[in-house]
Order: sequence, then C-alpha cells, then structure tokens
Amino acid sequence: MIELVMSVLAVVLIHELGHMLMVMVCNKIDKRPLFDFVVMIDWKHVAVVHEAFARPSFNLMVALAGPLFPVLSSIVLFLLWKHPVSHQLLFFSLLNTVMLHPACPDGKNITASLKEIKERKK
Repeated sequence: MIELVMSVLAVVLIHELGHMLMVMVCNKIDKRPLFDFVVMIDWKHVAVVHEAFARPSFNLMVALAGPLFPVLSSIVLFLLWKHPVSHQLLFFSLLNTVMLHPACPDGKNITASLKEIKERKK
C-alpha cells in the first residue's frame, strides 16, 4: 500500500517538475530570470505559477510538459528497472494524461494557447 501512495506522490512531483523545467527553458530563451516562477502547495492542489509568456507556443509547451514528463520518465524507468514499483509509476503516469482534458487546468491552458496561436495566424 505504501508503494501505491509513494507512486502517486512521485507522479505528482514529476508532473510539476515537468512544468518547472519547461518554464526554466522558456525563461532562458526569453531572457527572463531563470527561476521566475512560484510553486504553490495547499491541501488539494500543487501548482507552478508563472507569468504568461508573450509567445503562446511557450505557454503550450509549459502546459504539455506537466502531463507528458511523467509518462516519458516512467517509460524510461520501466525499461531500465524491472520492478513492480516501475509498473505502478507507469500506470499512474498514464492516468496523469487525464490532465490533458480541456476540463482540467493543463487542458484549459493548452486549449487557450491553441486558440491564441490560431488567432495570431489570421
């Protein structure tokens, strides 16, 4: 049971780490301060809060990085480490892709970024 709880917590942390890393990459490209974000934690939410980028493609990449980073990292771990915990991490990482749905915060950011990209092309 403890492995399940630890796996879920690990996926949440890796999800937020994906957002943080992508914000840092985009900050570097935009020549903004590297650590220009805040991690907000309360009893039911963990979120990386940052100022929106002028380029909607950067906002899209930041939103996608959260749900996809755990999947990529758990696939690598699964291939390298044949242990039941790696199976659980992969399972919860795949469940984490639900965050891509437009009703979820990451999905809302993705949808808004795609709309903004489409509007700028007109």
